[in-house]
Amino acid sequence: MQASGGPSGGTTERVSRRGRLGLLLIKPSHYDDDGYVIQWRSAFIVANSLAVVDGIIADAAQRLVLGPDVQVESRRIDEVCEILQPAKLMRWLDGFDRSAVLMTGVQSSQFPRALDVAKQFTAAGYQVVVGGFHVSGSLAMVPDWTPAFEGVAEAGVSLYAGELEPGIDELLRDIFDGTLKPLYNYLGSTTDLATAPNQVLMHDLAARTVEGYYGVEVGRGCPFVCSFCTIINFHGRTLRPRTPEAIERYLRQWADAGGKTILVTDDNFARSPIWREVLEIFARLRREDPRRRWDIWIQVDALATRISGFVEACRRAGVTRLFVGLESVRADNLAAAAKGQNKVHQLRDMIVTWKRAGIMVYAGYIVGLPNDTPARLAEEIRELQEVYPIDFLTVFLLTPLPGSEDHKKLVAAGTAMDLDLNRYDSTHVTTAHPLMTRQEVQDLYWRCWSDYFSLRHLKTVLGRALYHGLPMDIVRSTFVCTRTIAMLERMHTGDSGALRIKDRRSRRAGYPVEPMVPHFCRRFASNTWIVALTGVWLAYAYLVELALRLEKRRNGLAHYACELTPVEETRRARAGEASTVAAE
Repeated sequence: MQASGGPSGGTTERVSRRGRLGLLLIKPSHYDDDGYVIQWRSAFIVANSLAVVDGIIADAAQRLVLGPDVQVESRRIDEVCEILQPAKLMRWLDGFDRSAVLMTGVQSSQFPRALDVAKQFTAAGYQVVVGGFHVSGSLAMVPDWTPAFEGVAEAGVSLYAGELEPGIDELLRDIFDGTLKPLYNYLGSTTDLATAPNQVLMHDLAARTVEGYYGVEVGRGCPFVCSFCTIINFHGRTLRPRTPEAIERYLRQWADAGGKTILVTDDNFARSPIWREVLEIFARLRREDPRRRWDIWIQVDALATRISGFVEACRRAGVTRLFVGLESVRADNLAAAAKGQNKVHQLRDMIVTWKRAGIMVYAGYIVGLPNDTPARLAEEIRELQEVYPIDFLTVFLLTPLPGSEDHKKLVAAGTAMDLDLNRYDSTHVTTAHPLMTRQEVQDLYWRCWSDYFSLRHLKTVLGRALYHGLPMDIVRSTFVCTRTIAMLERMHTGDSGALRIKDRRSRRAGYPVEPMVPHFCRRFASNTWIVALTGVWLAYAYLVELALRLEKRRNGLAHYACELTPVEETRRARAGEASTVAAE
């Protein structure tokens, strides 16, 4: 493939362009094990990459990169919450003098679906460009791994690698002129976010989410070197923030529009050079209108609580939830994942600190690390329930994602990996484990979900939340819905939503299209069963909560406080119990 790259606008434009350019932005989903596209009536979250890309396009149009006589219009679709109708979308594209389809933010598991969608457009003569984490990560780390780009030539698409800001001018000109190159490689060009265009507010997509979810990108990059991560090999390890002024403009627009739930999408917000200013903006907006009750999410590392003033600033800002990557509570597995910033002896105190601040803790946990065994993971799940007072566990299967150091090492060693990229979604085993068979790892993964989200543990989670003053409606519904999605849909919560859709016409090649009546009967029965069971679990959770409130009124809930038995003491006690049982 011939690569194009370099600073946009490096040549003087003398081409006279006139007309309207239509750009269809699509964030593809991926397929489930039955070949259906994973879609929901309402998604839990939507892809913020659509907002960022649309903002870049809008800025390019305002700068008149195509000249004063060209109008640029765009349309956004997140396939997780909208069924694609290619014929209808083609009619929309036909309303312009020039047009193209941009597949944005495409991850490895979404790449096969992206190509399947692209084929429908290229076969009808439309231009298609595919970009995102898979293209960029693969070209940055393992450009010669054949499965990474299998099917690209047949699909007739162009690929874009790297951040979009440096190459948007060239890309738009080539789209309008009908001269798209096979590859645009801007991996060597980093964006100065201080002068970069801000993202747009996606009111249309937020309306399709369960909680009216918005995202905000404060900056890019992460200083750590986790071996399973692809972010650092795409956005780099140098932290590049936007300006506080740009962030405040965006947040004020969001608040004025009635926004409530927002995720700071930075991979590690605690390391942003402007975290203090951003949290003060949130706090200032709260002071201006004390009636505002926001639900603010952030992502941080395990050492964030050691940053002077960070936890207190989060509390003042109104941060309600945070995600932290624990990955494991064993030092040998943390070392294997190059997760040196996580110190086992500090993890519990870190979680307790967040809980005391009244902030819910979502913890990432990886199954399939080199030293995992069924017995060891069962013990870790019990510890995560009893010793580490997290609110929700988010379980991932260790996956050698293209663009990660793990994947690069396996390719270099000649290790066999799955060729179907659709399976690279952190819920499917894609390569061999040193101590277990593939099937054992797969079964163990789903067992970790069911063991952690047991109804017995529900009482503990609700008791802790009640003691620490967390929003009970969120805790209750999140616990029950997470259990439901994982157990019944066999799906990660990051891909989930409310009321599953299975469009029979969008099934993956190789799977039969079901007759209409049997298909809809099965879908109705399935959704009815899931809704009914969720309702039963929610009713049970509500009754448990009522009992706990009575207990709080009578005797207090001190035993649900975070000051629990230290980790090593718990392990020694359990070892002693096991020895006693063995002796008997």
